[in-house]
Amino acid sequence: MTIKRLKDARFGNEKVQRVVTGWALYEEGKGFVAFSCHRDKFGILIPYIPRGGKKALQSILDAGGFVSFDGMEFVNTI
Repeated sequence: MTIKRLKDARFGNEKVQRVVTGWALYEEGKGFVAFSCHRDKFGILIPYIPRGGKKALQSILDAGGFVSFDGMEFVNTI
């Protein structure tokens, strides 16, 4: 997993989109890490972007990554 910068990245579909900016974890060939419980009322899923930014994501990677992948999905920009 790598940390990638998102700047005005769009997630959703052609009719409804969410635009986000921040830092997120990215897995090559899969997409950005997101939590299933964070879908909005339109069903749009956006990546996990912590308030601590890049430092928070780096601390996750330094600790060995996630303990469990339950409730996690990968999402790509449109």
